[in-house]
Amino acid sequence: MGKTLGQSLVELALVVPLLALLLMGGFDASIMVSDKVTSGSAVRQGARLAAELGGSQSNPGATTADIDMQIVHNVMAMAGGMTSGTVSEIDIYAPTRPDGNYLAGADLVDKYFIRADGSVRVGTQTFPISKRKQSPPNETSIGVRLVWTYNAPAGIFPKNMILSDYSVMKAAPILG
Repeated sequence: MGKTLGQSLVELALVVPLLALLLMGGFDASIMVSDKVTSGSAVRQGARLAAELGGSQSNPGATTADIDMQIVHNVMAMAGGMTSGTVSEIDIYAPTRPDGNYLAGADLVDKYFIRADGSVRVGTQTFPISKRKQSPPNETSIGVRLVWTYNAPAGIFPKNMILSDYSVMKAAPILG
């Protein structure tokens, strides 16, 4: 009986850390998936707003900064629901790739960097509202890309995983 009890204790000592590791990894994965869903919702909302605001045709007195800051603040409000994700960059761009994914160096882009305190620093500016066409059939595709860092709360996943999400929509046509 003592031999069986000793064997059971050894088995328990081997299995408990493995189970704890699996549980913590599952916790980290579920939080990351939740943040990924929130990030996806934020970029879809940003792309929808970018499409609705359109370009200079529907906003003749507005500047690119006026339009872009509305989009950036909207995306930040939605991304505020991420529990373990920190937003570092929001890009508003004109995709050149058929899948709409951002291509550095090829796409016109307005970059906005998000500081730790939530303030926004303007980066590259090559996508003015004058280039956001709203007239059918040549409406401009407008993409919104969110770059964020995931910090696993249980520490099982690698630290500071950098992820990104994007969404693209056509600029809304002017109905007159």
